[in-house]
Amino acid sequence: EHYGRWTEKRLILTHRKDLNLGSYLIDDRQTNGSENFMGELLQFGTEKYRDWKVITEYLLKQVELTSYLF
Repeated sequence: EHYGRWTEKRLILTHRKDLNLGSYLIDDRQTNGSENFMGELLQFGTEKYRDWKVITEYLLKQVELTSYLF
């Protein structure tokens, strides 16, 4: 609903962060595996990623940038 079709087969919701492989992880803490995530951690609630609006805008911008590469 909020991110459109580009999230289909690309979005994983889980508490086992140590098992995730991907480009982005959204979490409010650097624990339970998120501190070892190989992609980019978007730490929710921080100054840089203070709310869902900011995170959504950032991710949609990344999709736009990526689409120009292919």
